[in-house]
Amino acid sequence: MTEQIILRPVAAEDEKDINILRRQPSVMHYALGLPSERRASNQSYIEGLTENDHVVVAEYDQHVVGIGSLEVLGGRLHYYGRTAMAVHDEFQNQGIGSLLLDQLLDIADNYLGLLRLELDVVEGNERAVQLYKNRGFETEGTLRKAHFARGSYYNVLVMGRLNTALFPED
Repeated sequence: MTEQIILRPVAAEDEKDINILRRQPSVMHYALGLPSERRASNQSYIEGLTENDHVVVAEYDQHVVGIGSLEVLGGRLHYYGRTAMAVHDEFQNQGIGSLLLDQLLDIADNYLGLLRLELDVVEGNERAVQLYKNRGFETEGTLRKAHFARGSYYNVLVMGRLNTALFPED
């Protein structure tokens, strides 16, 4: 499957597929998608991207089936980035999340020289947690009852990763 995936920067014409992706049941549960989300909000997101935003999509058969973002915080936090990802329900557990995350890590480490990356993941999303751990992220804290989905509140894990190639730890 992954050999048929094309990774590329997000484009304005992706907004329809991104809207479909964000309304997938698992994406609405583990991310912040809403069933009532309008395509215009995705178009506004794409149009509002700045030079500090790096968004990559996974394309299969001319449709976006995954999206990953890396935001460099800028200013005094120019060494610091936040990342997030989502994969269409029908394409999960096929390596697409790994491809997206590896692409974002390559950008962060080898092009931007970021020291620190951070992400949030809903507690219980074990496959995502394991993927992040496999790429060097560690759980740094828990935000209690910080995510609401399907009528319940969930804890959110804050995970971080240091690029120790830049500054090896003692």
